[in-house]
Amino acid sequence: MTSREVLRTIRQRGGEPVKLHQVGSHAKYAVGGCQTIIPLHVRDIPAGTLRAIERDLELCLGRRWLR
Repeated sequence: MTSREVLRTIRQRGGEPVKLHQVGSHAKYAVGGCQTIIPLHVRDIPAGTLRAIERDLELCLGRRWLR
């Protein structure tokens, strides 16, 4: 799964970017009270990183929301 697909899914489910004072290759998104960091520097996000993103937002979006 690519960074764009993950970001699109998060935005469709009500996620919004969190404003940071730094510039870099990662984006921080929040949904409700949950937050996660999405790497933008890779085309295909590794499976372990995808699972970590899914786990970060699981309380707010429900179990297995990314699949």
